[in-house]
Amino acid sequence: MYFFGKDNEITSREKELIKRIGFRAKIEVIAISQAGIKDVLKAKKEESEKFLNKISDQDFVVAFDERGQEKDSPDFSVWLKNNLVERGEVVFVMGGAHGLGADALSRANIKLRFGKMIWTRNLFRNMALEQLYRALEIDGGGKFHK
Repeated sequence: MYFFGKDNEITSREKELIKRIGFRAKIEVIAISQAGIKDVLKAKKEESEKFLNKISDQDFVVAFDERGQEKDSPDFSVWLKNNLVERGEVVFVMGGAHGLGADALSRANIKLRFGKMIWTRNLFRNMALEQLYRALEIDGGGKFHK
């Protein structure tokens, strides 16, 4: 999972979720430095380029975006399992303060959102890790999902 920010932004709760996810699937949470440019379009373009330089043409990319599809936790679990089985790996990316740029969004194989509300990137990263953990627990028959 790629996010725009710094490694030191990852909270102890997120580290715990990463550890728990690691029991069921390989996961890396990778920080990409933000553009630091006030011009929103230029910042999004620069950040898109940074992300696109880190992935291959073969990667299956899921972009978290406010205009993406919504899935409930059980549906997300089935979707994730199917894609992990079929592809072996799924690359998630979440934008910085201004969201993802057009180049990153057009490269995405699918766009997902967590409802119509807008979340801070740090809160959203925690929520995304929580949903990945929940999805893997649902698939694994764990009792976490209630």
